[in-house]
Amino acid sequence: MNSFSALTLLPLSVAIVGAVFSGVLLNRYVNGKRRPHELVWGIAFLMFAIAAGSQVYADAVGGWTPLSARTFYLFGAILNVGYLGLGTMYLLFSRRVARLSLIVTLLLTAYAIYSTFSVPLNVSALANTQEVDWKLLFSVDVMPRILAGVFSGVGSVIVIAGALWSAYIFWRKRIMKERMIGLILLAVGTFTVAFGGTLKGLLHNDDYLYPTMAIGVVLMFFGYLQTIRVSVAKAKVPEHVTSNA
Repeated sequence: MNSFSALTLLPLSVAIVGAVFSGVLLNRYVNGKRRPHELVWGIAFLMFAIAAGSQVYADAVGGWTPLSARTFYLFGAILNVGYLGLGTMYLLFSRRVARLSLIVTLLLTAYAIYSTFSVPLNVSALANTQEVDWKLLFSVDVMPRILAGVFSGVGSVIVIAGALWSAYIFWRKRIMKERMIGLILLAVGTFTVAFGGTLKGLLHNDDYLYPTMAIGVVLMFFGYLQTIRVSVAKAKVPEHVTSNA
């Protein structure tokens, strides 16, 4: 894409949807019961919006710049799924475990920011304004690519495995049906986003990235909406079952 075109509507839609969903979550956190997973997921959705917005900017100005490419990679390839995993830790595990995960995530985030914005870039990879070869871009120093694998891999496992396991527990105990459905949607949405990123990497074609990202983000948000419906039925559930919500 050498200029702003109809194809830019795909990343633009992801940027808008991500920003709106982030606003809903952060507003609920600030004006609600200050549930930590809502804050973290709100930040994760904002990262989706920033990454997609970087693509929109690149289309608008006629190509990627080193700054927009670094921003896209940091928020789109490295951090976002990891923060979805952190939010899931707050939702499903004890506060002690979640806070330890927060400390580790923040330390890795600081290192990811430093690494992504300090390593030399192979600027020749930015010559193809439509489909950047990200492996070539970070060929001088592969640490950003390693961090992307760590954040995305661990985050995906936490969200998908944790959500499906918890959904199974709720189903077996015949409790918290809304949360069970919500967690399944979160898992499917995360898998959809990861699948799109995998297709992009294997086929070197951005056409697969944003449609799957848009679908995945919507699924995750509707999954979140299902998890908060459980508050209506909390009075009917033993307190120890919902103590981590």
